[in-house]
Amino acid sequence: MNKLFSTLAVVALSALSLNAQIKEGTITYAMTMEGLPPEQAAMIGDMELKSTFKNTMVLTEMSSMMFTNQTLVDDKGMVMLMEQMGNKIAVKQTKEEMEKEEAKQKEKPADPKIEYTAETKTIAGYECKKAIVTMVGKDKKEEKMEIWYSDKFENLNKEGKGRGQSFMKGLKGVPFEYSGAQGPMKFKMVAKEVSIEPVADSKFELSTEGYKMMTMDELKAMQGGK
Repeated sequence: MNKLFSTLAVVALSALSLNAQIKEGTITYAMTMEGLPPEQAAMIGDMELKSTFKNTMVLTEMSSMMFTNQTLVDDKGMVMLMEQMGNKIAVKQTKEEMEKEEAKQKEKPADPKIEYTAETKTIAGYECKKAIVTMVGKDKKEEKMEIWYSDKFENLNKEGKGRGQSFMKGLKGVPFEYSGAQGPMKFKMVAKEVSIEPVADSKFELSTEGYKMMTMDELKAMQGGK
């Protein structure tokens, strides 16, 4: 179960670059996963990921019948709230702490290779273009991702920073449909609704009251990571 929790955290972080030329709004994705044991799949049910953005603030909310995950990133740092089967965990990092964590990585991922194609299709009312992103893992094996992105939304994470976000490096827009893998589990994200209505600043205020505070290192240790 901890590996599942870790995968979902990575997926949430991978959606944190939705601030765009349209300065405010929300993109809601339908999310599906493969490779889960049948009992876990039944417990989780349908999943949804919602990213709300305003200027430098991005709030990603992931939910299912079994868990919720909220991650707020702004120019000050990050706050992550996770709740699963009654367990509440919160992680806070300042911008400086996030930069130090990145600097500690012994092996930084190679830059992805992006092949832009002429193919287009409409997703959630927006024309999206197809790109093939090739990633090179620590084992030097290549992994290809098919991404449908909208260049109406600016990719502010062109450096590909953050857990699970290296595929964003250099991409000319924001993904509206993509899939990936974390160990034996595969996920697919498809945008189903887009709103560009104004968002109140209060939407980006997360309270950690009632949550057990952890450092990022403690969270990784709990999830069996390094």
